[in-house]
Amino acid sequence: MIVINPNYCLSGFKGAEMKFLRLLVYLLLGSVLAAASSDAIKNPFLWHVSKGDTEFYLFGTMHLADPSLQVLPETLGKALERSDAVYTEVSMEPAEQLESTRLMQRTDGRTLQGTLSAPLYQRSAAYLRSLNPALNMQPFEKMKLWAFSAILQFLEAQLNHPSLPAIDSVIYQKAKKEGKEVGGIETVEEQLAAMEALSDQEQQLMHEATLDYLEQNREYVEIMQKLYINGDEKALMKYLTSMMFQEEKYRALEARFLQLILYERNRRMAQRIIEKVSENPKKVYLFAFGAMHFLDKDSVIVLLEKEGFEVVRVR
Repeated sequence: MIVINPNYCLSGFKGAEMKFLRLLVYLLLGSVLAAASSDAIKNPFLWHVSKGDTEFYLFGTMHLADPSLQVLPETLGKALERSDAVYTEVSMEPAEQLESTRLMQRTDGRTLQGTLSAPLYQRSAAYLRSLNPALNMQPFEKMKLWAFSAILQFLEAQLNHPSLPAIDSVIYQKAKKEGKEVGGIETVEEQLAAMEALSDQEQQLMHEATLDYLEQNREYVEIMQKLYINGDEKALMKYLTSMMFQEEKYRALEARFLQLILYERNRRMAQRIIEKVSENPKKVYLFAFGAMHFLDKDSVIVLLEKEGFEVVRVR
């Protein structure tokens, strides 16, 4: 991991702009799930995995904070208590979080205004104003376009609880405080490389698809929060696959996006899980990744089952 001066990614920003930059990691590190629920998790996405004498847990998370998520569900609490080590998608240490923020900013001198087409730039500014009349494009100008698109998707929900940690961080810090082994299954560079692989044209198209959806579906976070809390795998997956990329012009981008962001990373995650539990078969791990990594075809669960692991949902 490259060690950097934290001031690199924070220099030149004050007040509200600094607050926006501090939100970046929570909005981008992991799956596309987000929520801002006022209800406790009723049925967590938690699985017990075993093969011979080896056992470990998988927990599907969401990456935005909410007060109710500060209290872990009982079944998750027990799994965490039994675990010797906890691995999230990436390390939750401050240095890695700041590194991810740095990697989301441009270094070529270009800005969003110079990158986006005039209509998309104007639509972006209008969407920010619709969230809060005081919001404008200035704090985001130095972001890479894919990073701005990602933060825009969940900005409204995140603004409700800007200082609370996401459940991933809650689990990670609790394990660390208890002296358990902690870490990330991927590096920040590996995770963000999926977005970096998108061409400028693909990023423009992705941003257009994002705005198309956000302008017409302001209730999507509320819907996702209910589905996540209820723990209904099929209903959640059905809703997630209905989001965005619905027009024909987005179809090719959708396939490439899912390949880069989900399926390729699922394979890497599954392989590294197998490597860890094989090297330490008596150690109980808990792997906490965005819930979409455990749902649908080619998921981490499917890949583990193909390798002979028995995966059972914990109720």
